[in-house]
Amino acid sequence: MLYNTAMLVTDRISKLGFRLTLLLVIIQALVLLSSWRFLPPKLPLFYSRPWGEEQLTTAAGLWLISGLSLIVFLVNLASASLAGEESLAKQILAVSGLIFSFLGLISLIQIVRLVI
Repeated sequence: MLYNTAMLVTDRISKLGFRLTLLLVIIQALVLLSSWRFLPPKLPLFYSRPWGEEQLTTAAGLWLISGLSLIVFLVNLASASLAGEESLAKQILAVSGLIFSFLGLISLIQIVRLVI
């Protein structure tokens, strides 16, 4: 289903951006699945909160990063398919989703590296 929706995006840069974004979301899930058994019960995730217990979440809370990346990907893909012939809008959506997923992957890897 996602591949059919991606076919609505005909611009080369947009297609590449959406495919790379989906790849990064899959890599995020693979990082979580491969490190799942090594994760402690409490992990730091919410760095904007005061130091201590308020920053911590369970291991399942790390799925927020992958989940948000997937939601941003799907919303950007749907918006790009509705953009019609506006290739600049599609490119902006593709690149912004790619940046969001890339930063999410870096954050996830850093959190996993911190606790393992």
